[in-house]
Amino acid sequence: MGNAQSLTRTSGALDSFVAELGSDVVYERSLGSARFLKTVRCRHKNGYLVVKIFIKPDPGVSLRKEHRKFKSARDALADLPNIYTYQSFVETDKAGYLVRQWVASSLYDRISTRPFLSPIEKKWLAFQLLNALREARNRKIAHGDLKTSNILITSWNWLYLSDFAPHKPALLPLDDPADFSFYFDTSGRRTCYIAPERFYTAESHPESSRRRDKDQAGEAKKDNKVTEAMDCFSAGCVLAELFLEGAPLFTLSQLFKYREGELNVDPQLSAIDDEGVRALIKQMISIDPVVRPTFDSLLHNARGTVFPETFYSYLHNYVATVNEISSSSPFHFPPQSHLASAIASPISPQPSLAKNTVIATTSSGAVVNGGLSDVFNEPLPSDSDHRMDKIWSDYESVEPYLLSTPLEEEDLEKTIKEPVTVEYAHPSAGIMGQPLQDIFPVELNIPNRESSLLKGISNSKRASHTDGPALILLALITANVRTCTLPSSKRKALDVFLALAPHLTDEAKLDRMVPYVIELLGDDSPSVRSGAIRTLMQILMLVTVITPSNASIFPEYIIPALTPLVRDPEVSVRAMYAQSVVALADTAVRYLEMGQALRAHGAYSGTRRVGEALEYDEAHFEVSYDASMLELQTAIQEHLTNLLVDPSPVVKRAVLHNISALCIFLGRQRTNDVLLSHMITYLNDREWLLRYAFFDCIVDVAACAGGRSLEEYILPLMIQALSDVEETIVAKVLAALTSLCELGLFQKMKIWEMMSATLGFLYHPNVWIRQGAAGFLAAAAKHLPPSDVWCILYPSLKYFLRSEVKDVDERSLLMAMKSPLSRPVFDAAVQWAMKAEKAPFWRSHRSTKTESPRESLTAVRVTGVGARSKSDEDEAQLAKLQALGMSSSDEAKLMAMRDYILKLARSVSSFASRVSFEPESESLKNTTTVELQRLSVTPQTIFLKTLSGDVTVRPTRLLPISRPPSDLASRISAIGSPRSHRTLSIDHSAGITPAPFEDLRRRLAAINSSASSLSVSPNLREPRSPTIPVPEPQLFPSSLDTPVSDVPLERPSSPSESVTSSSFRGATQFLHAGDGQKAAPSVGSSRANAVGLLDAHSTIHLEGGTPDRSSSPVSIAGTIRGIERTFPPISSYDGHEPGISNMLEHLYLDNNRDLQNDFGPAVHEGPIRRRNAGRHSYVSRDGNHRRLEANLIAHLSSHSDAITGLAISPDHTFFISASDDKTLKVWDTARLERNVTSKPRHTYSQHHSKIKAVCVVEGTHCFVSAAEDGSIHVVRVHVSGGQNGGSGLPKYGKLQVVREHRLENPGEYVTCMTHYMTESSSNLLFATTHCNIVTLDLRTLRITQTLENPRHLGPITSICLDRKRSWVVCGTSTGILSLWDLRFGIMIKSWKAGVALQGKSARIYQCILHPTKGKGRWILVAVGTTARDADADSEMISPSQTLVEVWDIEKTAVMESFITRRASSTPDTIDEPREIPGDDAEMSPAAAIAALVQARQEHGTGIFDFSSRRRSGAQSSREYLPPPIQPSPDVRAMIIGTELGGHHPGHRSAMAEPLDLQSGKTSSRGFLVTGSEDQRLRYWDFARPERSTILSGPDVDADKPGYSWAQSNAGATSYVETWNNVADSSLNNRPPQRLSLINHNQQTLLRAHQDTVTTILSLESPFRGGIVSGDRAGVLKVWRVEGFENS
Repeated sequence: MGNAQSLTRTSGALDSFVAELGSDVVYERSLGSARFLKTVRCRHKNGYLVVKIFIKPDPGVSLRKEHRKFKSARDALADLPNIYTYQSFVETDKAGYLVRQWVASSLYDRISTRPFLSPIEKKWLAFQLLNALREARNRKIAHGDLKTSNILITSWNWLYLSDFAPHKPALLPLDDPADFSFYFDTSGRRTCYIAPERFYTAESHPESSRRRDKDQAGEAKKDNKVTEAMDCFSAGCVLAELFLEGAPLFTLSQLFKYREGELNVDPQLSAIDDEGVRALIKQMISIDPVVRPTFDSLLHNARGTVFPETFYSYLHNYVATVNEISSSSPFHFPPQSHLASAIASPISPQPSLAKNTVIATTSSGAVVNGGLSDVFNEPLPSDSDHRMDKIWSDYESVEPYLLSTPLEEEDLEKTIKEPVTVEYAHPSAGIMGQPLQDIFPVELNIPNRESSLLKGISNSKRASHTDGPALILLALITANVRTCTLPSSKRKALDVFLALAPHLTDEAKLDRMVPYVIELLGDDSPSVRSGAIRTLMQILMLVTVITPSNASIFPEYIIPALTPLVRDPEVSVRAMYAQSVVALADTAVRYLEMGQALRAHGAYSGTRRVGEALEYDEAHFEVSYDASMLELQTAIQEHLTNLLVDPSPVVKRAVLHNISALCIFLGRQRTNDVLLSHMITYLNDREWLLRYAFFDCIVDVAACAGGRSLEEYILPLMIQALSDVEETIVAKVLAALTSLCELGLFQKMKIWEMMSATLGFLYHPNVWIRQGAAGFLAAAAKHLPPSDVWCILYPSLKYFLRSEVKDVDERSLLMAMKSPLSRPVFDAAVQWAMKAEKAPFWRSHRSTKTESPRESLTAVRVTGVGARSKSDEDEAQLAKLQALGMSSSDEAKLMAMRDYILKLARSVSSFASRVSFEPESESLKNTTTVELQRLSVTPQTIFLKTLSGDVTVRPTRLLPISRPPSDLASRISAIGSPRSHRTLSIDHSAGITPAPFEDLRRRLAAINSSASSLSVSPNLREPRSPTIPVPEPQLFPSSLDTPVSDVPLERPSSPSESVTSSSFRGATQFLHAGDGQKAAPSVGSSRANAVGLLDAHSTIHLEGGTPDRSSSPVSIAGTIRGIERTFPPISSYDGHEPGISNMLEHLYLDNNRDLQNDFGPAVHEGPIRRRNAGRHSYVSRDGNHRRLEANLIAHLSSHSDAITGLAISPDHTFFISASDDKTLKVWDTARLERNVTSKPRHTYSQHHSKIKAVCVVEGTHCFVSAAEDGSIHVVRVHVSGGQNGGSGLPKYGKLQVVREHRLENPGEYVTCMTHYMTESSSNLLFATTHCNIVTLDLRTLRITQTLENPRHLGPITSICLDRKRSWVVCGTSTGILSLWDLRFGIMIKSWKAGVALQGKSARIYQCILHPTKGKGRWILVAVGTTARDADADSEMISPSQTLVEVWDIEKTAVMESFITRRASSTPDTIDEPREIPGDDAEMSPAAAIAALVQARQEHGTGIFDFSSRRRSGAQSSREYLPPPIQPSPDVRAMIIGTELGGHHPGHRSAMAEPLDLQSGKTSSRGFLVTGSEDQRLRYWDFARPERSTILSGPDVDADKPGYSWAQSNAGATSYVETWNNVADSSLNNRPPQRLSLINHNQQTLLRAHQDTVTTILSLESPFRGGIVSGDRAGVLKVWRVEGFENS
């Protein structure tokens, strides 16, 4: 392949060569500066490609020999795991192409990429390279061009040997380095990897010299071959560059010196530390080829010395097996292809050449073959998931091979480092266990392996001294975890990470493992995020030694990465992080101390160089330890503050777990300011476990906070908590008091106070509380002098004991304690205290004076019941207790516990009220509206009046109205304005009516303990624009004659001005306008929302349109006189609440203004007739002597690209044109009547992509446009004047964007759309390129319905909506029609259109309803052939072709056809039409894919099947040029109606309502105008087919076609257009002169379209019978169709 090519050949533009590979392959950029083979990177739909181009010097050069070499080499190396050859070879007349998939990294790139290769990874790559060369040599294949740029490296360090060079010369002349530069120096670095013996001289190789001379003459052939010794030398140079950190061993000049023995490479190789590697390289680069070993001997001798034994026995085969494709993959590959890494992201080795496909992988690791991955509706697990599952399940068998060498026990002790000692807080000596368990050390979940983290080595070893094979396995896991799709796979990866951690060095943990774990912190799955937190902290805790570069890893990397988790939406994630905060703080301090230790030693004595240590010392050690510690504390304090105020009690409990270490970390000041201040609020929480956690950790916090905080804040709360409703909390408080007392943190007076509060607990029926009280008394006795114990404590204590005790300790007290009060009596006493706490029995008997310790304890003694007065109720309650079993001694116990029972009763009552009332109040606060039924407010149904004056049947809204009987009884009948803030009363002495919603305000005040101000409910704003906020109510200064704005109740019959919706005028002004002498209302805040609008429009117009006197400014005089104002009732409400009347008025206006604010006023449906418009002649209905002709009114060429859509306003005032030039233009129809101009009124250019669809919003002057970037814009056209028959021209304001929407899926955009109105919504129905049919409510921009058409049926190109909006038919680019039921959202059927195409590929351009036939079930479908079939049929002339098919969607049959045909001079007979049923569409995706592949293979559309086509094309081009191709008559656009040029009350469009279909008068009427690819506008008359004609075309003045029709007995109809062929005798006629032809063409050049007609529009203003047509060249033409006498 080109050893005899010119060295100065001109390459030309490489993109022109790439274009020969087909349209799927796009040139991107050039790679390198090679001269022999031009290497470029190309873009394909399945990924990137590398294409190497050999430019032929002569088209006659054949590359068949090279093709056979590449094919044989590829077939021989197909099943080798470390070899990747070219995938395809393509030859054209201009060049030869070698194609393979692009890989991001080569060995040359990987050497200089972080993280840098470790020694074990370099050996791993060297082993794979030698193994690949050995396997290739065993297959008799030599490489010939081995260098670092030809060795591909994946992200998991898997090596692929690529770019075999059998086409390059084996020998090079020594005296001419140009050959080396031409063939081998592709990078221009002059590095040389070629063996010395490959350079020859004329003396040493005379035959080669002579052959070279013949090669230059193009006569000789190559006989020399590359030997194994030559490849061995090149491999040695590659390994030397690998181990020398990228420094090349030889340049070309150095190699020449080395060949002559003038250069010694030992100084260079001395930089390699490993002696075995140096010896291996020296053997491979020996000058004598005989001395060089074979690859087999190299691997054999290096086994166990240079390369670890595990490479040979297990690791290489296992990694290759992991990379193989999973059997569960839905894609099939040939068995001879080795797919060791076809599923991994970078490359796919060795697909079969016969397939001629490019196999790529997506970012998730899924294989994409031929672009058929879209057939799967549900996402499948990626192959990375399968590989991760395999590694996880096999890890137990892999772990024994992770040690680099089988060390003895004493060597193992030296290799493994000592662990880090991590102290955990032990559970305090409480009664219950810890509510939360420790999460460290992490327990692993790996099959057949112990859950202990340090299994496999002794528990005292946690880190490896050197990197071993575990680093190779880590690279495989990290490369796949990024592309896993299943959360379970990522959790398995986290378990394997932890299992690998003891086998890795500390530096590898931080540099190689931690970044991937941190990336999982942002995963979508909460379980993955929580697992990543735990794994990250465990890895950081295992590290014992850090490098200088990792000294600041916490403040610069770890803590910023953890910051988003503080506000994570998932509670489990926040709870996991809260539990890890303690470990985070401890580990961060330890890393800081290790960094300071590095600084103290001056440099890090390890693998780092001195320069790096000094650089780090200068950069990072300038900050002092105190400053670093303060920064660390501040960062963690921010996280801790957010966690302490978390709304979930679980997170708060997690923070309190092991909080003692946090107290030490923060210090006393921060503990008081941050921890204690937030923890105190937990005692008000209803969650008893949170209160329990508070007292579980309060001992540690108190010890750190200090004595002052303990006495002033903590101790009062603990004493208060002794009366908690949960007895578990009381027991925990007693245990905490005992611990604090044992620590000696209480003063003597506090101990006496607590003793008096705890003595009564010795009679408590709960055994835990009794034990806690005894424990506290015993602990207190130990810290008191014996005199105080026996003189003060014991006299009070002995009343609770059955016998004397020798020592006041816990055991003695528990043994001598009297029996407790029974549980039934205790519970009954608590209930008694709750009901009658003010009874004499429960009154406190203590005085207000300060008591001494003795008095304090004496007060607890039993003094007898008689000492306290008892009422009759007390006696009755005591009798009930005695009936429950209370004895006289129990009554004394009850007296001793009297104070505790009273406090407990109060706590139970308070807690019960909170439990019953808080859920209701919380629900009221969290909802947008107040549920007034819960507030005992009776709702009343109000019916609003419609515009016609009738009361609607359905209730517009449920209005809860509070009407207390007292208010109704005392209310005096008054008549007031519903728009007034005050109620007008005839009798002013009767008082003022109470304010509205007074009852609701009182109830809300009970909830929030403050006055409430009612706010506007968001629900009331929904009928208005969602993008325009309603102003909050404000107080305005009152005025005596303040005018108010007029807001009309109804729209005028003809809109005369543009109404904007930029503000909500007058919404709140009149609410607070009033008498300035009154006091300002008291305003409070409430989080609850009440339903209602407290503002009102000040004026209202009557239904007749004439406003009454109430439209004048409001005056105080009128108010004082009590003037009665009468208004038409707008609802069935008969009350007199001003607020409710205002709200009803707003609802009435909202329901009847039809989007006035945003989309403008409603416009007249139908064309506007102007007074001075000229009269035109129209076609008579029975005028057979008349024919239709289209006169060109305007030629508009403002657009620069194809017209993609036309839309006209409902009143035909203007029409809009959309184009691929990214603009829309608004055209004034009034300018088409008199002063015809070619300039549009407006140009809308806010879209930044090609516009693909446009439609008009029903009843408004707004249009909707959709662009190729997925954007949808709703634009309002402000038009005023010149309407309602006015003679003046309309005035246009600026365009206003009122809505914007964008499709979520990238690459998806709207292809067709239509708009329709309902009673409650403004719906935009559109179809997208992703086969979705979406209904979008333009008022709220909410998607109300989404229908997913099967994607294998093709993208949707047209939709047809039912008149009743109950079904829709969509047509696709593959000729499939699908019928969808919009009511239930189901697809009823799908069938194939284009039955007359006889199996050819069809495309549906447009679908519209039939105007007169079928009772709304017939649709007209414009079906055309695809470009491929059109090209295939261009050589033959078809006798007939179906343009439009009329389908009955109920029968799924063709009922009518519109056909064009060519016939001889004698017209042929028309075949009898018949009803043709449609074939069902293929609903199986697999079958559809198979049909697609078969069709592509039949038509030769593969990207590598173009060589034969181009050769055949070249041969045919030499013979003759084909005749010009006649354009196809395929219909691209059509309009339909009942009468062209006649007035129709509705808008005549594709979705228009026809005339009454039940009437027989219109059943036979109708017309169809079609625009086709042959640049013609055809008019088809349904009633009189013979009157059909060509309105416009390139040969409109030539012979006209004839039109006829035929109908069968079954009702099928065919409308046929017949073109007569020119008779043979006409050939003898004299041809027209050239000058006359030129003149004729110039005259008719602008009359007809010069390109394909893409869209048509019917226009009825300013004249009837108007048609607007647009073509692919961007030209718009306006026609007027009139009737003329036949001549």
